[in-house]
Amino acid sequence: MKTIYFDCYSGVSGDMILGALTDLGLDREAWLSNLSGLNLSGWEIEFSRVSRQHLDSQRVEVRHRDPQPERHLSEIEEIINSSRLPDTVKERSLAAFRCLGEAEAKVHGVSIERVHFHEVGAVDAIVDVVGACLALEMLGVDRVYSSPVGVGQGFAQAAHGMMPLPPPATCEILRGAPVRFTGVETELATPTGATLLKTLATFSPPPADLKLVATGYGAGKKVITHLPNVLRALLLESEPALETDQAILIETNIDNMNPEIYPHVIGRLLEAGAMDAYLIPIIMKKGRPGVVLSALASPDRQSTILDVLYRETSTLGVRMQRVGRFKLPRREVVVQTEFGPVQGKESRWENTVRLTPEFEDCRRVALEKNIPLKDVYEAFRRAAEASTNIK
Repeated sequence: MKTIYFDCYSGVSGDMILGALTDLGLDREAWLSNLSGLNLSGWEIEFSRVSRQHLDSQRVEVRHRDPQPERHLSEIEEIINSSRLPDTVKERSLAAFRCLGEAEAKVHGVSIERVHFHEVGAVDAIVDVVGACLALEMLGVDRVYSSPVGVGQGFAQAAHGMMPLPPPATCEILRGAPVRFTGVETELATPTGATLLKTLATFSPPPADLKLVATGYGAGKKVITHLPNVLRALLLESEPALETDQAILIETNIDNMNPEIYPHVIGRLLEAGAMDAYLIPIIMKKGRPGVVLSALASPDRQSTILDVLYRETSTLGVRMQRVGRFKLPRREVVVQTEFGPVQGKESRWENTVRLTPEFEDCRRVALEKNIPLKDVYEAFRRAAEASTNIK
Protein backbone atom coordinates (compact mmCIF):
# COMPACT_ATOMS: atom_id res chain seq x y z
CA MET A 1 0.00 0.00 0.00
CA LYS A 2 1.19 3.50 -0.83
CA THR A 3 0.76 6.58 1.33
CA ILE A 4 1.41 10.28 0.73
CA TYR A 5 2.29 12.67 3.55
CA PHE A 6 2.05 16.37 2.67
CA ASP A 7 4.37 18.54 4.75
CA CYS A 8 2.64 21.95 4.54
CA TYR A 9 5.04 24.12 6.55
CA SER A 10 4.81 26.79 3.82
CA GLY A 11 1.12 26.41 3.10
CA VAL A 12 -0.49 24.67 0.17
CA SER A 13 -1.90 25.49 -3.26
CA GLY A 14 -3.12 23.52 -6.24
CA ASP A 15 0.04 24.10 -8.27
CA MET A 16 2.26 23.18 -5.31
CA ILE A 17 0.42 19.87 -4.96
CA LEU A 18 0.85 19.18 -8.69
CA GLY A 19 4.55 20.03 -8.44
CA ALA A 20 5.13 17.77 -5.44
CA LEU A 21 3.25 14.80 -6.95
CA THR A 22 4.89 15.07 -10.38
CA ASP A 23 8.27 15.24 -8.62
CA LEU A 24 7.73 11.75 -7.19
CA GLY A 25 8.47 9.91 -10.43
CA LEU A 26 5.03 10.21 -12.02
CA ASP A 27 4.99 9.38 -15.75
CA ARG A 28 4.27 12.91 -16.96
CA GLU A 29 3.49 11.99 -20.55
CA ALA A 30 0.93 9.41 -19.44
CA TRP A 31 -0.47 11.87 -16.87
CA LEU A 32 -0.88 14.60 -19.50
CA SER A 33 -2.40 12.10 -21.92
CA ASN A 34 -4.96 10.99 -19.33
CA LEU A 35 -5.61 14.59 -18.31
CA SER A 36 -6.46 15.42 -21.91
CA GLY A 37 -9.62 13.39 -21.31
CA LEU A 38 -10.89 16.41 -19.37
CA ASN A 39 -13.63 18.07 -21.39
CA LEU A 40 -11.94 21.48 -21.30
CA SER A 41 -9.98 23.38 -23.94
CA GLY A 42 -7.56 26.26 -24.09
CA TRP A 43 -4.97 25.18 -21.53
CA GLU A 44 -1.46 23.75 -21.33
CA ILE A 45 0.96 22.80 -18.57
CA GLU A 46 4.52 24.07 -18.24
CA PHE A 47 7.12 22.22 -16.13
CA SER A 48 10.27 23.89 -14.81
CA ARG A 49 12.89 23.37 -12.13
CA VAL A 50 13.30 26.24 -9.66
CA SER A 51 15.19 26.90 -6.45
CA ARG A 52 13.43 27.96 -3.27
CA GLN A 53 15.89 28.74 -0.47
CA HIS A 54 18.38 26.38 -2.19
CA LEU A 55 15.80 23.57 -2.42
CA ASP A 56 15.58 22.23 -5.97
CA SER A 57 11.86 21.99 -6.63
CA GLN A 58 9.33 21.20 -9.33
CA ARG A 59 7.24 24.10 -10.59
CA VAL A 60 4.02 23.29 -12.44
CA GLU A 61 2.06 26.11 -14.07
CA VAL A 62 -1.28 25.75 -15.79
CA ARG A 63 -1.52 28.33 -18.57
CA HIS A 64 -4.65 29.21 -20.52
CA ARG A 65 -4.76 30.79 -23.95
CA ASP A 66 -8.26 32.26 -23.75
CA PRO A 67 -10.08 34.31 -21.09
CA GLN A 68 -11.98 32.01 -18.74
CA PRO A 69 -15.57 32.68 -17.65
CA GLU A 70 -16.95 32.68 -14.15
CA ARG A 71 -18.53 29.28 -13.63
CA HIS A 72 -21.23 27.87 -11.38
CA LEU A 73 -20.77 24.55 -9.63
CA SER A 74 -23.18 22.82 -12.03
CA GLU A 75 -21.01 23.88 -15.00
CA ILE A 76 -17.86 22.51 -13.36
CA GLU A 77 -19.64 19.28 -12.48
CA GLU A 78 -20.71 18.90 -16.11
CA ILE A 79 -17.11 19.39 -17.29
CA ILE A 80 -15.89 16.67 -14.92
CA ASN A 81 -18.76 14.23 -15.47
CA SER A 82 -18.39 14.41 -19.26
CA SER A 83 -14.64 13.74 -19.13
CA ARG A 84 -12.92 10.48 -20.09
CA LEU A 85 -11.36 10.02 -16.66
CA PRO A 86 -11.55 7.10 -14.19
CA ASP A 87 -14.62 7.15 -11.96
CA THR A 88 -12.53 7.51 -8.79
CA VAL A 89 -10.88 10.64 -10.21
CA LYS A 90 -14.27 12.09 -11.09
CA GLU A 91 -15.69 11.33 -7.64
CA ARG A 92 -12.77 12.92 -5.78
CA SER A 93 -12.75 15.98 -8.05
CA LEU A 94 -16.50 16.49 -7.65
CA ALA A 95 -16.20 16.17 -3.86
CA ALA A 96 -13.44 18.80 -3.85
CA PHE A 97 -15.49 21.33 -5.82
CA ARG A 98 -18.54 20.61 -3.69
CA CYS A 99 -16.46 21.38 -0.57
CA LEU A 100 -15.16 24.56 -2.17
CA GLY A 101 -18.63 25.62 -3.29
CA GLU A 102 -20.09 25.12 0.18
CA ALA A 103 -17.33 27.26 1.71
CA GLU A 104 -17.79 30.06 -0.84
CA ALA A 105 -21.56 29.98 -0.36
CA LYS A 106 -21.26 30.32 3.40
CA VAL A 107 -18.69 33.12 3.23
CA HIS A 108 -20.76 35.17 0.76
CA GLY A 109 -24.15 34.32 2.25
CA VAL A 110 -25.68 32.83 -0.90
CA SER A 111 -26.89 29.41 -1.98
CA ILE A 112 -24.35 27.07 -3.49
CA GLU A 113 -26.19 27.19 -6.83
CA ARG A 114 -25.56 30.95 -7.04
CA VAL A 115 -21.85 30.85 -6.24
CA HIS A 116 -19.64 32.22 -9.01
CA PHE A 117 -16.29 30.51 -8.92
CA HIS A 118 -14.24 33.55 -10.09
CA GLU A 119 -10.53 32.59 -9.91
CA VAL A 120 -11.19 29.02 -8.77
CA GLY A 121 -13.65 28.52 -11.62
CA ALA A 122 -10.94 29.29 -14.16
CA VAL A 123 -9.34 26.51 -16.14
CA ASP A 124 -6.19 26.45 -13.99
CA ALA A 125 -8.12 25.55 -10.81
CA ILE A 126 -10.08 22.81 -12.59
CA VAL A 127 -6.88 21.32 -13.95
CA ASP A 128 -5.24 21.67 -10.51
CA VAL A 129 -8.01 19.73 -8.78
CA VAL A 130 -8.54 17.05 -11.42
CA GLY A 131 -4.78 16.77 -12.09
CA ALA A 132 -4.02 16.18 -8.41
CA CYS A 133 -6.70 13.49 -8.10
CA LEU A 134 -5.44 11.85 -11.29
CA ALA A 135 -1.81 11.93 -10.10
CA LEU A 136 -2.73 10.20 -6.84
CA GLU A 137 -4.62 7.56 -8.83
CA MET A 138 -1.72 6.95 -11.20
CA LEU A 139 0.81 6.78 -8.37
CA GLY A 140 -1.33 4.09 -6.77
CA VAL A 141 -1.77 6.06 -3.54
CA ASP A 142 -4.19 4.47 -1.08
CA ARG A 143 -3.99 6.95 1.81
CA VAL A 144 -3.16 10.65 2.17
CA TYR A 145 -2.05 12.41 5.36
CA SER A 146 -1.19 16.04 6.03
CA SER A 147 0.72 18.09 8.56
CA PRO A 148 -0.80 21.26 10.08
CA VAL A 149 -1.23 23.82 7.31
CA GLY A 150 0.98 26.90 7.35
CA VAL A 151 -1.02 30.12 6.85
CA GLY A 152 -0.03 33.74 6.32
CA GLN A 153 -1.43 37.05 7.48
CA GLY A 154 -2.15 40.53 6.13
CA PHE A 155 -4.35 41.39 3.14
CA ALA A 156 -4.58 40.43 -0.52
CA GLN A 157 -6.49 41.62 -3.56
CA ALA A 158 -9.27 39.27 -4.72
CA ALA A 159 -12.20 39.36 -7.16
CA HIS A 160 -14.43 40.83 -4.43
CA GLY A 161 -11.84 43.42 -3.32
CA MET A 162 -9.33 43.40 -0.47
CA MET A 163 -9.60 40.39 1.80
CA PRO A 164 -7.87 39.38 5.04
CA LEU A 165 -5.45 36.48 5.12
CA PRO A 166 -5.92 33.60 5.40
CA PRO A 167 -8.72 34.05 2.84
CA PRO A 168 -12.22 33.66 4.33
CA ALA A 169 -12.95 30.65 2.10
CA THR A 170 -9.70 28.99 3.20
CA CYS A 171 -10.61 29.51 6.86
CA GLU A 172 -14.02 27.95 6.27
CA ILE A 173 -12.55 24.98 4.40
CA LEU A 174 -9.92 24.34 7.08
CA ARG A 175 -12.40 24.62 9.95
CA GLY A 176 -11.57 21.72 12.27
CA ALA A 177 -8.14 21.16 10.69
CA PRO A 178 -4.83 22.04 12.41
CA VAL A 179 -3.13 25.22 11.17
CA ARG A 180 0.17 26.91 11.94
CA PHE A 181 0.48 30.71 11.85
CA THR A 182 3.84 31.52 10.27
CA GLY A 183 3.81 35.29 10.67
CA VAL A 184 4.52 35.69 6.94
CA GLU A 185 2.53 38.55 5.40
CA THR A 186 1.32 36.85 2.24
CA GLU A 187 -1.17 34.20 1.22
CA LEU A 188 0.27 30.73 1.85
CA ALA A 189 -2.78 28.44 1.85
CA THR A 190 -5.13 28.95 -1.10
CA PRO A 191 -8.76 27.77 -1.21
CA THR A 192 -7.92 25.24 -3.94
CA GLY A 193 -5.00 23.74 -2.01
CA ALA A 194 -6.96 23.69 1.25
CA THR A 195 -9.89 21.99 -0.47
CA LEU A 196 -7.72 19.20 -1.86
CA LEU A 197 -6.29 18.52 1.59
CA LYS A 198 -9.68 18.65 3.29
CA THR A 199 -11.29 16.17 0.86
CA LEU A 200 -8.34 13.83 0.32
CA ALA A 201 -6.20 13.87 3.46
CA THR A 202 -6.27 12.96 7.13
CA PHE A 203 -4.66 15.63 9.30
CA SER A 204 -2.33 13.45 11.34
CA PRO A 205 1.09 11.81 11.06
CA PRO A 206 1.08 8.61 8.97
CA PRO A 207 1.50 5.19 10.63
CA ALA A 208 4.96 4.47 11.97
CA ASP A 209 5.53 1.17 10.11
CA LEU A 210 6.00 2.70 6.64
CA LYS A 211 9.20 3.02 4.64
CA LEU A 212 10.13 6.21 2.80
CA VAL A 213 10.25 5.55 -0.95
CA ALA A 214 10.61 9.03 -2.48
CA THR A 215 10.34 12.73 -1.72
CA GLY A 216 8.83 15.35 -4.01
CA TYR A 217 9.08 19.12 -3.76
CA GLY A 218 6.45 21.36 -5.33
CA ALA A 219 7.34 25.04 -5.57
CA GLY A 220 4.89 27.88 -5.11
CA LYS A 221 4.95 30.90 -7.39
CA LYS A 222 6.19 33.35 -4.76
CA VAL A 223 9.76 33.72 -3.55
CA ILE A 224 9.48 34.34 0.20
CA THR A 225 12.34 35.63 2.30
CA HIS A 226 13.52 33.25 5.04
CA LEU A 227 10.95 30.61 4.07
CA PRO A 228 11.27 27.96 1.33
CA ASN A 229 7.91 28.30 -0.42
CA VAL A 230 7.72 24.58 -1.12
CA LEU A 231 5.24 21.81 -0.42
CA ARG A 232 6.98 18.55 0.42
CA ALA A 233 5.33 15.23 -0.39
CA LEU A 234 6.68 12.03 1.15
CA LEU A 235 5.82 8.81 -0.65
CA LEU A 236 5.63 5.98 1.88
CA GLU A 237 4.95 2.33 1.30
CA SER A 238 4.06 -0.81 3.20
CA GLU A 239 3.64 -4.37 2.08
CA PRO A 240 0.00 -5.01 1.16
CA ALA A 241 -1.96 -6.88 3.77
CA LEU A 242 -4.39 -9.50 2.58
CA GLU A 243 -7.99 -8.37 2.60
CA THR A 244 -10.49 -10.72 4.20
CA ASP A 245 -14.25 -11.14 4.04
CA GLN A 246 -17.00 -13.73 4.41
CA ALA A 247 -19.08 -15.29 1.63
CA ILE A 248 -21.56 -18.11 1.18
CA LEU A 249 -21.05 -20.98 -1.22
CA ILE A 250 -24.34 -22.37 -2.57
CA GLU A 251 -24.15 -25.64 -4.52
CA THR A 252 -26.44 -28.21 -6.07
CA ASN A 253 -25.95 -31.42 -8.06
CA ILE A 254 -28.02 -31.70 -11.26
CA ASP A 255 -28.30 -34.64 -13.69
CA ASN A 256 -31.66 -34.08 -15.40
CA MET A 257 -31.53 -30.69 -17.10
CA ASN A 258 -30.96 -29.61 -20.71
CA PRO A 259 -27.28 -28.50 -20.83
CA GLU A 260 -28.19 -25.63 -23.16
CA ILE A 261 -29.80 -23.91 -20.18
CA TYR A 262 -26.65 -23.73 -18.03
CA PRO A 263 -25.08 -20.63 -19.68
CA HIS A 264 -28.35 -18.78 -19.13
CA VAL A 265 -28.44 -19.84 -15.46
CA ILE A 266 -24.87 -18.69 -14.86
CA GLY A 267 -25.67 -15.35 -16.45
CA ARG A 268 -28.71 -14.91 -14.22
CA LEU A 269 -26.69 -15.79 -11.12
CA LEU A 270 -24.09 -13.16 -11.95
CA GLU A 271 -26.83 -10.61 -12.61
CA ALA A 272 -28.28 -11.46 -9.19
CA GLY A 273 -25.03 -10.47 -7.52
CA ALA A 274 -23.01 -13.69 -7.41
CA MET A 275 -19.27 -13.06 -7.17
CA ASP A 276 -18.71 -16.20 -9.22
CA ALA A 277 -20.79 -19.00 -10.74
CA TYR A 278 -19.45 -22.15 -12.36
CA LEU A 279 -20.04 -25.80 -13.33
CA ILE A 280 -18.01 -28.89 -12.43
CA PRO A 281 -18.75 -32.16 -14.32
CA ILE A 282 -19.35 -35.18 -12.08
CA ILE A 283 -20.55 -38.81 -12.32
CA MET A 284 -23.57 -39.38 -10.13
CA LYS A 285 -25.42 -42.44 -8.91
CA LYS A 286 -26.11 -45.19 -11.44
CA GLY A 287 -23.28 -43.80 -13.57
CA ARG A 288 -25.29 -40.81 -14.75
CA PRO A 289 -23.27 -37.76 -15.84
CA GLY A 290 -24.18 -34.55 -14.05
CA VAL A 291 -22.78 -31.22 -12.87
CA VAL A 292 -22.16 -29.37 -9.63
CA LEU A 293 -23.61 -25.87 -10.08
CA SER A 294 -21.90 -23.48 -7.65
CA ALA A 295 -22.53 -19.83 -6.81
CA LEU A 296 -20.34 -17.72 -4.53
CA ALA A 297 -22.01 -14.63 -3.06
CA SER A 298 -22.03 -12.24 -0.13
CA PRO A 299 -24.38 -13.35 2.68
CA ASP A 300 -26.85 -10.55 1.95
CA ARG A 301 -27.46 -11.98 -1.56
CA GLN A 302 -28.47 -15.43 -0.29
CA SER A 303 -32.21 -15.15 -0.94
CA THR A 304 -31.69 -13.67 -4.41
CA ILE A 305 -29.33 -16.49 -5.42
CA LEU A 306 -31.72 -19.13 -4.11
CA ASP A 307 -34.56 -17.57 -6.09
CA VAL A 308 -32.56 -17.88 -9.32
CA LEU A 309 -31.62 -21.51 -8.64
CA TYR A 310 -35.16 -22.62 -7.86
CA ARG A 311 -36.69 -20.63 -10.73
CA GLU A 312 -34.19 -21.49 -13.44
CA THR A 313 -33.04 -25.05 -12.68
CA SER A 314 -34.54 -28.44 -11.91
CA THR A 315 -32.90 -28.70 -8.50
CA LEU A 316 -34.98 -29.76 -5.50
CA GLY A 317 -32.48 -28.64 -2.89
CA VAL A 318 -29.15 -26.92 -2.33
CA ARG A 319 -26.39 -27.00 0.26
CA MET A 320 -24.75 -23.93 1.71
CA GLN A 321 -21.65 -23.16 3.69
CA ARG A 322 -19.96 -20.01 4.90
CA VAL A 323 -16.45 -19.57 3.60
CA GLY A 324 -13.70 -17.12 4.47
CA ARG A 325 -11.78 -15.38 1.70
CA PHE A 326 -8.26 -13.90 1.57
CA LYS A 327 -7.83 -11.42 -1.25
CA LEU A 328 -4.98 -9.39 -2.65
CA PRO A 329 -5.61 -5.63 -2.54
CA ARG A 330 -6.55 -4.38 -5.97
CA ARG A 331 -7.42 -1.16 -7.72
CA GLU A 332 -8.80 -0.08 -11.06
CA VAL A 333 -6.32 1.34 -13.54
CA VAL A 334 -6.52 2.86 -16.98
CA VAL A 335 -3.67 2.07 -19.39
CA GLN A 336 -3.13 4.22 -22.46
CA THR A 337 -2.60 1.85 -25.40
CA GLU A 338 -2.07 2.46 -29.10
CA PHE A 339 -5.81 1.86 -29.53
CA GLY A 340 -6.83 4.25 -26.73
CA PRO A 341 -7.45 3.89 -22.97
CA VAL A 342 -8.20 0.39 -21.68
CA GLN A 343 -9.39 -0.38 -18.18
CA GLY A 344 -7.81 -3.06 -16.03
CA LYS A 345 -7.04 -4.18 -12.49
CA GLU A 346 -3.76 -4.00 -10.61
CA SER A 347 -2.91 -6.36 -7.74
CA ARG A 348 0.29 -6.67 -5.71
CA TRP A 349 2.03 -9.31 -3.70
CA GLU A 350 5.42 -8.59 -2.14
CA ASN A 351 7.40 -7.05 -5.01
CA THR A 352 5.30 -8.50 -7.81
CA VAL A 353 2.69 -6.47 -9.68
CA ARG A 354 0.01 -8.08 -11.80
CA LEU A 355 -1.99 -6.13 -14.35
CA THR A 356 -5.07 -7.71 -15.86
CA PRO A 357 -7.14 -6.05 -18.60
CA GLU A 358 -10.91 -5.94 -18.29
CA PHE A 359 -12.42 -8.26 -20.90
CA GLU A 360 -15.48 -6.11 -21.62
CA ASP A 361 -13.37 -2.99 -22.14
CA CYS A 362 -10.99 -4.88 -24.44
CA ARG A 363 -13.98 -6.22 -26.36
CA ARG A 364 -15.39 -2.70 -26.67
CA VAL A 365 -12.12 -1.42 -28.15
CA ALA A 366 -11.86 -4.40 -30.49
CA LEU A 367 -15.36 -3.77 -31.84
CA GLU A 368 -14.87 0.00 -32.13
CA LYS A 369 -11.55 -0.36 -33.96
CA ASN A 370 -12.56 -3.50 -35.89
CA ILE A 371 -9.43 -5.34 -34.76
CA PRO A 372 -8.85 -8.80 -33.22
CA LEU A 373 -9.49 -9.00 -29.48
CA LYS A 374 -6.08 -10.60 -28.93
CA ASP A 375 -4.42 -7.50 -30.40
CA VAL A 376 -6.05 -5.32 -27.73
CA TYR A 377 -4.81 -7.67 -25.00
CA GLU A 378 -1.30 -7.53 -26.44
CA ALA A 379 -1.43 -3.73 -26.69
CA PHE A 380 -2.49 -3.55 -23.04
CA ARG A 381 0.44 -5.75 -22.02
CA ARG A 382 2.98 -3.69 -23.99
CA ALA A 383 1.66 -0.37 -22.72
CA ALA A 384 1.56 -1.58 -19.12
CA GLU A 385 5.14 -2.82 -19.28
CA ALA A 386 6.33 0.45 -20.79
CA SER A 387 4.44 2.71 -18.39
CA THR A 388 6.34 3.87 -15.32
CA ASN A 389 3.22 5.08 -13.54
CA ILE A 390 1.90 1.54 -12.93
CA LYS A 391 4.10 -0.31 -10.50
